[in-house]
Amino acid sequence: MIYLDNAATTPMSKMARDAYQKVAENFFGNPSSLHDAGSEAERVLESSRKVIADAAKVVARGLYFTGSGTEANFLAIVSLCHANKDKGKHLITTAVEHSCVTNTFNWLESQGFEVTRLKVDNKGRVLTENLKNAIRPDTILASVQHANSETGTLQDLEKIGAVLKENDVLFHSDCVQTFCKLPIDAEGWHLDAFSISAHKVHGPKGIGASWIRPGVNWKPFFPEASQENRFRPGTVDVPSAVAFAAAVKEFGSLREEYSQKMDILSRRFMDNIADLEGNRLTFEGDPENKLANILGIRLHNMEGQFAMLECSQQGVGISTGSACRANEQKPSPSLLAMGRSEEEARQFIRVSFGMINNETEIDRAAEVLKNVINKHAMLVKA
Repeated sequence: MIYLDNAATTPMSKMARDAYQKVAENFFGNPSSLHDAGSEAERVLESSRKVIADAAKVVARGLYFTGSGTEANFLAIVSLCHANKDKGKHLITTAVEHSCVTNTFNWLESQGFEVTRLKVDNKGRVLTENLKNAIRPDTILASVQHANSETGTLQDLEKIGAVLKENDVLFHSDCVQTFCKLPIDAEGWHLDAFSISAHKVHGPKGIGASWIRPGVNWKPFFPEASQENRFRPGTVDVPSAVAFAAAVKEFGSLREEYSQKMDILSRRFMDNIADLEGNRLTFEGDPENKLANILGIRLHNMEGQFAMLECSQQGVGISTGSACRANEQKPSPSLLAMGRSEEEARQFIRVSFGMINNETEIDRAAEVLKNVINKHAMLVKA
């Protein structure tokens, strides 16, 4: 299969696989144990923490390993909210967040917090004026994603962070899609916390991380948690943490090459189907401010799920958006927030490129998609 769903997950790199196997064989001790095997495991765990933190240009003592990017988002947001609820109960997020962040804020509402969900423009961008108007005296935290997982649209975290800093509001960002692909500037963006995940950068599934700025008040969600400086319970998966670090180190060394390749592949795919633009499809998102590896496409008069299944039968793997809601068969929430109708939002597909792809695959995939679209258009006319 030509795999064009890299925003959902990426295959583990050989370097990450080798690192995992080596550590699983030689450093299997519990890093919390006081004997030598535990101390050795703790040493490689802390070394991995530093590699990942250095890649994000943050201090390592604020980085906490989690079981996924979803858990990283939940624990970071909830830990900050519960620790600061004496200051207020109002929270801010956006209408285009990943489902795990949306679900976190839905749950916080059930716990007595009040949530404002910022509207976005027709390209999916948060307007800072809307953010300023949403802030109240009792606003304690805002969470705004770095990049949308469906359209790739980037938010201006520098401007958003400046507004929040000025109003003494804690700032969290879901950086799962952008970590290693773009720089994270925690200082310049006034971030108090962010979340990342390994399997988006050719690391293993089942491990992510939250970073919370040292000195910022947070309260553990799990009572009496003993691992990761009380951030969560459960023995840390040391082999996965080391594999995460190995993937980050490898990906970081290829960032410039990756960026250039994604630009080439994305542009090539778009050029191959450009003759359908306006008539049978629309490219969604902000073309000037987006991740190059994610291409959001709204088909005309055809449901995205139908196109996805047809492409799959012909050996091309694309998606209809975030894999976390793939089984729900609901219209894209990002497109709804961008002002599209329910029918239009159901016509969405996502094509996401990765280092494993090449130009020959891109040409073939574009040909398959064009054939699917044109065949469907002929059937509709008939």
